[in-house]
Amino acid sequence: MQAVILAAGRSTRTYPLTSRTPKALYELAGHAVIEHNLRSLEGLIEEAVIVIGFEGKRIIRRLGSDYRGIRLRYVEQTEQKGTGHALLCAADKLNGEALVLMGDDLYRNDAVEELLEHPYAVLAKRVADPSRFGVFTTDGELVTGVVEKPQTYVSDLANTGCYKISKGFLDLLRGLEPSQRGELELTDAIAAVAENGELHWVESNGGWFPIGYPWHLLEANTLLLQDRPLSRYNVKSRLLSDVHRCVTVNILEDTWVGRGSLVADRVMISRNCYLHPGVQVTNRTSIGPNTQIGGGTQIDNCLIGANVQIGRGCLLSGCVIADGAVIGDRVTAIGEPPPNQTLTSTIKGREVEVDRRLFSAAIGPGAYVAPLSVLLPGSKLAPDARTEIGDVVDGDLGVIWPEATNAKR
Repeated sequence: MQAVILAAGRSTRTYPLTSRTPKALYELAGHAVIEHNLRSLEGLIEEAVIVIGFEGKRIIRRLGSDYRGIRLRYVEQTEQKGTGHALLCAADKLNGEALVLMGDDLYRNDAVEELLEHPYAVLAKRVADPSRFGVFTTDGELVTGVVEKPQTYVSDLANTGCYKISKGFLDLLRGLEPSQRGELELTDAIAAVAENGELHWVESNGGWFPIGYPWHLLEANTLLLQDRPLSRYNVKSRLLSDVHRCVTVNILEDTWVGRGSLVADRVMISRNCYLHPGVQVTNRTSIGPNTQIGGGTQIDNCLIGANVQIGRGCLLSGCVIADGAVIGDRVTAIGEPPPNQTLTSTIKGREVEVDRRLFSAAIGPGAYVAPLSVLLPGSKLAPDARTEIGDVVDGDLGVIWPEATNAKR
């Protein structure tokens, strides 16, 4: 069995975090998103064809030609003409039946395996707000139609973007007309299979997590650490006798943790990190390699990238910090909005409700947060953006999308 993983897009909704790194390569709980998906396919497929585009060479360098026994092949989508076009780019490498999934959402083995029982099948998940998704209408075990982001209720079964296809599907896809966006849509071909009465649906019970916005990267990291078996937590670096840590901690080689520090509650710290004395890292936090954290800093439920420098006496909760960012001394970012206030964030020029209670800030790659700065809930800093000493950031700082303008501080 083969799989096709679509990983060519720019993932603009998760900017500034993915402005320089493909979302498929964003590291959560110690592994890139696409690596988590390949792990979910272990035992189900022999080969994966990965469709690359934006920063595709980095994906090839990261994964190589084999991942945990799965052969890997690559094709490039040179123009962004839709998900259907991306799948057709892989057509010459497909032998027949195949799984198709998005490379930048998270899937689990137990949810995907049942799809293989049918010639054509889709993975569906019940959601609280169907208007945010494409949804399936059904009759028994068959899908009867696909409705994109319905404004009135028709179904709560969301399309996860994971499909099992058979021979003939690619010919069906080739015969479709481009959508109003000028793209070849994979869902149009899926809808055509449904009209023929051939499309089965399989319900995902927690086996799919969509990563649409910056705070979803934080949420996905939290879920992955929460679900990791306790047997997979271990400390590979030497700790001083007065460093407090619990069994649900994973600290990799060549990391140094200073005296009087506390590391607890499902924490992942990568290689070659340096935590100065008195640091606290708690509550489903992941820290990427080569990161330094100053003395007395408290970090709670954060996702921190590689080569990040964090100063002394900071208080950071609910942050996503991209590679190479620098955080000065005594910076505060706490994701606790005022009572009864809906937290929103600007995504590509429109206000989007943050569907996560605690989210403070998304700090882009190479950004500099000056000492004593305060980042209010929902704020985002563009790549290489800079604050001044004591700034209060409310909203977006710097140009996150080409059409964006500098937001208030």
